[in-house]
Amino acid sequence: MKRLNWKVKLVITIIGAISLVVAVLYLVTYLFFSAQLKRNDEKIAQMNFRQAEENLEQIIKLGIRDANRYDMDMMAWTFGNREFEGDSQRTSLTRKMILRFEEILAINPNLSAAAQMNGDGETVIASVSKNRTGITQVSEELRAVLEESTKNYPAFQWVPGDVLGEDEVLSKAVEEPAVLGIRSIGRSDRAEEDSFIILSISEERIRRCYESVVYNGSQAVLLDENNRVISSTKEGLLYQEFEPEKDCRIVVYPLSYNNWTMVNMIPVKNYQKEIRTFRNFSLVIILTAAVCVIFIAVIWSRRYTAPIQNLMDNMEKVGKEQLDITLPERTGLCELDNLNREFCETVRKLKMYIADLQQAEKDKAAEELKALQYQINPHFLYNSLNSIRWMAMMTNNVKVADSIVMLTRIITPVFRNPSLTWKIRDELEFIDNYIGMMMLRYSGSLEYKMECREDLKEESFPRFVLQPVIENCFVHCRNKAEDMKIRVAIDKTEAGFVIEVRNTAEYAEEERLAQVTEQLRNTKEASGEDVGLYNVVKRLRYLYGEECSIILFREKNEVVSRISFPGMPS
Repeated sequence: MKRLNWKVKLVITIIGAISLVVAVLYLVTYLFFSAQLKRNDEKIAQMNFRQAEENLEQIIKLGIRDANRYDMDMMAWTFGNREFEGDSQRTSLTRKMILRFEEILAINPNLSAAAQMNGDGETVIASVSKNRTGITQVSEELRAVLEESTKNYPAFQWVPGDVLGEDEVLSKAVEEPAVLGIRSIGRSDRAEEDSFIILSISEERIRRCYESVVYNGSQAVLLDENNRVISSTKEGLLYQEFEPEKDCRIVVYPLSYNNWTMVNMIPVKNYQKEIRTFRNFSLVIILTAAVCVIFIAVIWSRRYTAPIQNLMDNMEKVGKEQLDITLPERTGLCELDNLNREFCETVRKLKMYIADLQQAEKDKAAEELKALQYQINPHFLYNSLNSIRWMAMMTNNVKVADSIVMLTRIITPVFRNPSLTWKIRDELEFIDNYIGMMMLRYSGSLEYKMECREDLKEESFPRFVLQPVIENCFVHCRNKAEDMKIRVAIDKTEAGFVIEVRNTAEYAEEERLAQVTEQLRNTKEASGEDVGLYNVVKRLRYLYGEECSIILFREKNEVVSRISFPGMPS
């Protein structure tokens, strides 16, 4: 199977990448738009619910107001206590109660009926269309409501109108679906002996309070605390257990009173219609964009691939070790022209580097030959010192012979070990040899002491740190009047090594010590007599960084050189 040309792959990659980006953006936008529509539906429903809640609350408050006014009238208590003699007095009281109820209905058009019923069912009711008196058969369901009203005196119990039944006095007077408000007068703790004020608000009037919630094909219902439908904008749901309809988005709004809940059922197809409109429009845009992208990708790929092809040809030549390449002609695309030019310049420098490398190989061979020649010099020096030592012993000059032996021990590690560090025990051995030679020079007038724990002697340590400091004691701090005492202490803490070299010096100047310390701290070029200390500081900072230091100060009749540096090389 023939492989695709890289130019075709480039075009396919560009188109694929842009298509993927567009698809992702479309999906994100689609999901966002859908979620936004849902949020807007819910936001509108919640706003309408709040207004409906206020309207419904106002109706209920007005009804409670009128009921409370009637409760203050002696007629309510006379009827509830049955304080009348004979039928004529009963009839007169009944007429007055009906007139009072008619006044309440005239003042409050929200009410469809008003009544008073004793616990035994004796009822007086006035409605918009008719008035009635008689005995209402109290069902078990209504009895439970009356008992609850007695317990919750003086609060109203608001219940669906179907608790009255169909053939009773109250239901025949109310005639239409309604919501009933029942409140105890409070004459007894038992519902059978109590009397109740009953207000009826038609379901149609209740529905008008929240009809504004319904829009764009949605349906709204009002539920009581038992999840029963007490009002609905859709027929067939009244007084039933509420079950959400399929393919509807349910928006719930709990009311702040009576434990009622308003629900708006929005058909999904309503806002999906808007989503489909957005989807179709987006698809048209995407297809148009895809055609434009393909056209632009083909045109621009032809322009870009020419200089890239030139670059690939030159790279192939370099891969075959053909470094004589030429710079292609300019195409007008600055980035690609610069890339070709930089590549050609890089190849030119590579040719020069290879030539320099070949020359360096020749020079390295010559240097290795010189190094072999220089190895003869230390060997010649050792042989010469050994010959002088034997001549001194032949003439019985033991002191000179011992001096040569010590000198040999001192210079041997200098020539043989090129490392920058060694063990502390190697440094101590080197210093012992150096001190031994100095003791021969000063004829035993030198007292030397070294303090170092055994567990530190295997630690890594910079070479030749102590010798320049001790040499500085002999050169600058020797006391002419007394024997010299030198004490060296090596210790290691969590911060690193701390070394103190103390020597007797009666006449050392503190100002001079401070001046040298400042020069060492700032790494300034030291004078000729302090070059040893300067060399130590530079080597320590090369190995361990800027945390290394040498401090010189006077303490009684001693000069102290304190050296500090971290434990591991940087």
